[in-house]
Amino acid sequence: MATTKTRAGTGAKVRKRDTGETGNRGEFGTVTRGEADVAVTKQGAAPQLGEDVEIDPSARIYDSVAIGDDAVIGADVTIGPDATIGEGVVVGDGSTIGGGARIEDGARLVEAVTVGEDVTVGEDSTIQARATLGDGAVLGEEVSVGTESRIGRDVQIEPDTRIGADVSLDEGATVGEASEIEDRAKVRHSGRIGAQATIGKSAELQAGTVIGDDSIIGSRSRLEGTFGDGLRVGSRSRLLGEATWGHDVEVGDAVKVQVDQRSRFADGTELADNASLSNTCVRGELSMGEGATVAGGKENHCTLGDGVVIGAGASLNGAIRVRDGVEVGESAQLDGPTHRNPENLTTELDADCEVLDRARIRPGVRLGERTFIGSSTEIGTQVVTGAGTEFGSRAAVGDFSRLNGSVVSDGARIGQGVETGHGADVGERTVIEDNAVVETYAHVPDDGYVPRSAVITEPR
Repeated sequence: MATTKTRAGTGAKVRKRDTGETGNRGEFGTVTRGEADVAVTKQGAAPQLGEDVEIDPSARIYDSVAIGDDAVIGADVTIGPDATIGEGVVVGDGSTIGGGARIEDGARLVEAVTVGEDVTVGEDSTIQARATLGDGAVLGEEVSVGTESRIGRDVQIEPDTRIGADVSLDEGATVGEASEIEDRAKVRHSGRIGAQATIGKSAELQAGTVIGDDSIIGSRSRLEGTFGDGLRVGSRSRLLGEATWGHDVEVGDAVKVQVDQRSRFADGTELADNASLSNTCVRGELSMGEGATVAGGKENHCTLGDGVVIGAGASLNGAIRVRDGVEVGESAQLDGPTHRNPENLTTELDADCEVLDRARIRPGVRLGERTFIGSSTEIGTQVVTGAGTEFGSRAAVGDFSRLNGSVVSDGARIGQGVETGHGADVGERTVIEDNAVVETYAHVPDDGYVPRSAVITEPR
């Protein structure tokens, strides 16, 4: 559309570039509106100009534009039709403002800013050089957008929010009041950030991610899912997989979580530094100590039940299912099935189990309900324990043993292939050789000895 030179009406004063008059410091000369040459695209009513407006002669201002008092329009600026420029607004050199945009009082567009159609920039907001605001974006009062940041179509930013340099907010994203998004962070399509939240440098929120109020996300972390209020995530962490997280969740540095939509983390979940979960379905609370690792099997997911606590240094690998109320102590090791194991073989910790410090649970182990395992305990491969079995401190159980509702006291040593009946009681420091049988309710006294393949029937 061609433009023509025209005079901007008569009456009140406007300003134009240096006229050579004395006292104007080489910038603007004050002239009456009738004397000012303004580049106007002809298509209806002339622009409405307020008092003491400063317009560079190179600016292109479409018809039906309204410019408030004391506004400053720099060189090579283009203002589209039906746009509104409020009082005291500064539009820096090389900026473009789309049709129907509304730049409210006191706002400042520094230089080469691109504002799309029907955008709203709130009062006293600042848009730094070369930033872009997509069509339909709405910025509240006193919002700051950093240099070269990209605000997508229909993005909503509440008042008092600070957007750093080179930040990307994709289409449909929303940012709550008084939040801060630091330099180079990215919020993908339809991401939602609550009020008073902080997103660290180079952090990234995946499409559709929801972050609650008063949350803090560390630098270079990546998140995906729905997170409640009060979230705390350290730097370099990866929480991916569209899980749902509760309120007041705390995640340390360099944590890696790869779950799915079935996964749920309750209020107060904690994952310490360097923790790792993968292919995991979590229900409820999880407190994972420093350096712990949980990884699902290649074919079956690892499931961690409500009330799970995994101590520092623990390692759970393979197709492991941890039932409700399980606590795994420091330095514990639970090795799930490998590719050599049958497809239906899993390592499973049932309800109310407790695995204490430095226990080692081998591949294929299944522990019955309310099983107790003492510190320094070692359990061999394919051990199966029934409901109510208890292990004392420093007890050891060999491969292929079957313990059913028994009590294995402190320091006991049970060999390979041993079977115990329901209610059997193995005393402290007892030694039971391979393939022995302790029948239902039988008792082996403290410091007892059961030879290989022997059968113990003596009751308590």
